[in-house]
Amino acid sequence: MSTHSMPRRVWLVRHAKAEPGSVGQADRDRALTSRGRLQCRQLGRWLGQRIGADAALVRVSPARRTRETARLALANLALDADAIGLDERIWEASADDLLALIGESSGALVLIGHNPGLEQVQFALTGTLLPLPPGGAFELELSGDQAELGARFQPSSEPT
Repeated sequence: MSTHSMPRRVWLVRHAKAEPGSVGQADRDRALTSRGRLQCRQLGRWLGQRIGADAALVRVSPARRTRETARLALANLALDADAIGLDERIWEASADDLLALIGESSGALVLIGHNPGLEQVQFALTGTLLPLPPGGAFELELSGDQAELGARFQPSSEPT
């Protein structure tokens, strides 16, 4: 057994900018905008630097905008395809739902989902409420029952 344990890292990723809903369209079916796709490229570069060689488990909300965010942002990461999966529980998840998901795994974890749940779970874990814009991410370092915000990503505010 190791005499020192590395903190476990969890990334909370909010889907990138999505199109507004249209009449008769289910909220789950909203696609990313061109701005959202740009945010995914920025997010992907940041995640690539942060995740590195971690064998991360990835759980994604089944909404179209989160699936597209995952596909684009994770495209250049060396993640095992089997490690990436949809999880129905992330759709409309509360902080408690997300905390339960985080508690189910013991290694590095990437959750790609929605607000307000992602902001709320970050607040529940760190005690600091921070905004999470579309295409943004929090990197949390969990050690025992304590969590610290290790890093934060916000996409650039280039014109849409």
